Order: sequence, then C-alpha cells, then structure tokens
Amino acid sequence: MVKNELRIAFVGLGARGLTALRLMLPVEDARVVALCDATAAGVEAAQQLLPYAVRHYVGTTAYADACRADDVQLVYVCSDWQSHAAIALTALNCGKHVAVEVPAATTMDDICHLVAASRRSGRLCFLLENCCYDPLVAEAVQSIRRGDIGEPVHAEGSYYHHLGDRWTRWRLDMNRSQRGDLYPTHELAPLCQALGIGIDDELQTLVAMDSDAVLGRRLYEHMTGEQAPDFQNGDHTCTLIRTRRGRTILLKHDVMTERPYERLFRVVGTKGVKEVVDRGQTSHDTLTQSMNRRLVACLLTGEPLDLDVLDLARLCAVVPLSRQSIDGGFVPVQFPQFAI
Repeated sequence: MVKNELRIAFVGLGARGLTALRLMLPVEDARVVALCDATAAGVEAAQQLLPYAVRHYVGTTAYADACRADDVQLVYVCSDWQSHAAIALTALNCGKHVAVEVPAATTMDDICHLVAASRRSGRLCFLLENCCYDPLVAEAVQSIRRGDIGEPVHAEGSYYHHLGDRWTRWRLDMNRSQRGDLYPTHELAPLCQALGIGIDDELQTLVAMDSDAVLGRRLYEHMTGEQAPDFQNGDHTCTLIRTRRGRTILLKHDVMTERPYERLFRVVGTKGVKEVVDRGQTSHDTLTQSMNRRLVACLLTGEPLDLDVLDLARLCAVVPLSRQSIDGGFVPVQFPQFAI
C-alpha cells in the first residue's frame, strides 16, 4: 500500500453517494477500497465509476463488515438520514475515522453517542457540510474573524429549496412524523465559523416556531396517494438562537413552497455587514470536491478538521432542540455543552 494514501469505504450509494464518490476520485492521495449499499444496483452503479475493481458489501447491515475491514481508514457515509448515526457509530467503534453527510444525527442521544465514541476510540468524526467551502462564504468568514465589521451582534441564514421531484419516501415520512428544523447545517455551519462558536463563544438558547403543514399534507397525498392529516413538519420553520456572548442567529428553512432557491449568509457587526447570497449560481459539486480535498489532507497530515465531532454535535443539536421547542409550545430550550 502507498504510504501517504487514505483508504476509503463509501457507504450509501444513492444519488448523493454516487456524486460524492465521483468527486472523490480526482482527489490526490485518496483511494476508494470498498463500496457498500443496501442494494446490489447501488454498488454496481458505483463500481462503474471506478477504473479498478474494489470489494462490494451489499445489504442493510453490510456496512458493519465494511467498517471492520483492516485496510479501511475512513468510512464516508452518504446513506439516508435515519441511518447516519448508526453507521458512523459502528465506524468509530471499529477504529475508523468517519465522514458523515448532514444531518449526521437527529436525536440528542445519537449526537451524544457520536461524541462519546469519538472520544473513546480516538478516531475523528467529520461533518460533510460542503457549504463551508463556498469561496465567497469562506472569505467572508475570515473577514469577520479579522474584525473587519467590528463586533458581530446578529447573524441570519436561510435555506430555501423547493425539492419538487427530489423528494424521497424516507425523507417525506420523516417530515410527516417530526416537526422542527430538520436540515439546519447549510446555513448555520458557516455562521458558527464566523462567530467563533466553539472557540470564543457557544450556542446557548434556542426558540423555534413553524407554520402549519399546508403544502406538506398535499405533497404527501400527491406522492403516496395516502391522506396525511397528521403531517407534522411545517411548510416554513424559523429558529432563533442566542449565544453565550449575547449574539443572535436567525435561521429560516423552507423546502415546501415554490419560492426561489436561496442560501443566505449574513452577519451584522458594530462596523458593518458581510453578506453572501447563493441563488443557485454556486456549483455544489465544486464545494464538495474542495471539501473532499481538505478532508483527505487533514487526515493524512494530522491537521485539525474544519468541522470536528463537537462542531457536528452543536450543529445537529438544532434538529432535536427545535423539535423540543415547537412541541413545548415554542418555548426556549438550552443547548447542552458538548466536550471531548
């Protein structure tokens, strides 16, 4: 085996997994050694992207065998959301580094288990949040951290993305059964980097509020032919967070209405404002490839990850905390203080 080569197993080879695999192949010093999916068709489609043959693991629990393989160093997880935490925990407990798609976990128990497993195993857990690798956003983050807009006092982020025919049944069922901001990291992760969350500030208090699920109920009936009067997730969700240093963060999430795509990054400071708005002009393939290069480089050189397991915990905690706030009548809830 090549000395400076990161050996990777890809788990979950649907649309997102195949894209991530394709964008990993040109990365120097990365070598895919295993493919794993619940279906043979997923593995076969992935193998066609590779110029060489690798081991295949097929089945809903086959990821455990992939995680145990001696030559695997990194497990790259692109399965459905409900399985992210279980696969990541297995990888960590098998002594492998893990990179997991967003959201990495959707319950507080799973989030805490990931932090504990990373601590116990000494292996790293990376959140695959590619929006942090938007060059304009990264430049704005550095500017804010330099103090170019003075002291930050407020931040705003939005994720508006009408999914249309991109809905899958598992994602639709998850929205039927749960309220809250189920997908907060695209807008929140770069804002946390700009505000120094985990460095000189912490997320402290959260309040969430949602609209009624008007379109959600209609969408479910249209896609499944079934009535869904109990559809839970609102068409639009707002989450307000206050940090320990007294900054506020407003997150807005909408994947139901037909409003145009928008990914907003805005930080207001005592001396100015930094704002980046993506209205669909940014190539997410480019962001993912930049993220992959950075991930491989960090794991091979020992440089700290840009988004480690504690960042993962803070960001993903918005999912269960927003649900708790809404279910409790839109009440304030406190962020746990995660630590390794």
